[in-house]
Amino acid sequence: MIDVGDEERRARPWRVRRLRRTGAAMASLALALSLGACEAIPGLPGSGTDEETSSPTAAEPMDPTAVAAAESTPVDPSWLCRPGEEEPPVESTAGGTLTPRAVRADGNVLEVSGPFHLEADHHYRGFAPVGVLVPADPENRGIPAPGFDGELGVAGAPTPPIVVRERVEVPGDGPAPSAATARLTLGTCDDSPLPDGQFLLRLSGGSIDGPGRGEDDAGWSADGDVLVDVVGGDVEVVPGAVTAPSGEVPVDLSPLHCGAELAPLGGGGDELSVQVADPTTEVSTLVPEDELGISVTAQVTVTSPDLGTRALFQGVVLTNPATGTVVAGARNTPAIALQWIDEDGVTRTGRTWTSRGACGPAALRPGEYQAHAFAATVDEDGATRLVLSEPWTVEVLEEDPAP
Repeated sequence: MIDVGDEERRARPWRVRRLRRTGAAMASLALALSLGACEAIPGLPGSGTDEETSSPTAAEPMDPTAVAAAESTPVDPSWLCRPGEEEPPVESTAGGTLTPRAVRADGNVLEVSGPFHLEADHHYRGFAPVGVLVPADPENRGIPAPGFDGELGVAGAPTPPIVVRERVEVPGDGPAPSAATARLTLGTCDDSPLPDGQFLLRLSGGSIDGPGRGEDDAGWSADGDVLVDVVGGDVEVVPGAVTAPSGEVPVDLSPLHCGAELAPLGGGGDELSVQVADPTTEVSTLVPEDELGISVTAQVTVTSPDLGTRALFQGVVLTNPATGTVVAGARNTPAIALQWIDEDGVTRTGRTWTSRGACGPAALRPGEYQAHAFAATVDEDGATRLVLSEPWTVEVLEEDPAP
């Protein structure tokens, strides 16, 4: 055990994790790596005879199932747990690039897979991943939290709350694999349970010779931080997102465009729930002199049995009840933010202007309209889902609404 002081141990309540996330993540992993026939990895179980694998003639992708079946090697995280006392395991990461495309999580084991590229004049000597997990900024899920955005493992640097304790090391000497899988077992410096929260995994590794065989060792790095959650002490993937440098992911909000027919998108099975509180039911066409305009508002709460980070956008939209088409509150954004959903869900004030910015005329004409609260999210396959609340009637009046 690595002793870093009397840091308080936090016991986290067990929360039931839905199996569909793991299943979808595994399916995504298989799809992302089905670039061609996956040859077995030299030196791993099921890899065949030495004669068959000692002299590879092509840069085949690693087989994720072989990596998962391989024995893990202990990792000493002292360089992170006692910053400044140990040298970082990899000094240069300019020799190659891993592009994360798929993530799978099970308990405290994390697997990241994707295309692997070796720079010219570098020589592959195996795959030994190094992982550093830092807390994510809650205001921008794609960047580290303040204090963790500098160099780690040096004197004065903070100690990450999660470190890598074991990894699968893949031996090799020859062409680099066209796709690689990093399998890491996570833990803490003091062997306490994994803390709940949002994290970013920064992957790198060594076992690469620099230009000129036998010259200085080099390494590789991932070209994006991998999004990771811990819920109930277990590692979780983020549905619909592997990396997100901006803290946002692409979304299809075409059902919310001006004039579009409002309808749920993506089918059922997500169990996302949208509730409305304090909805506006009457508005006037008369705008007070001291206000910017008139709007329909409601408190929109989105809940899910799957806690953790997900792409989420919520609000209020108005439709013409005769046609079901959007007349106010249209949304055209191409990307939405990643948010943390806890037991209480996420509550935001949804606002739809009726006196300006409406579809068609500058303001809505007097009459009755239908209002919906909505929640847009992105599932494990990257497809947009749009969930609607029960509608309520909003009346636009030519005079001031009743008090």
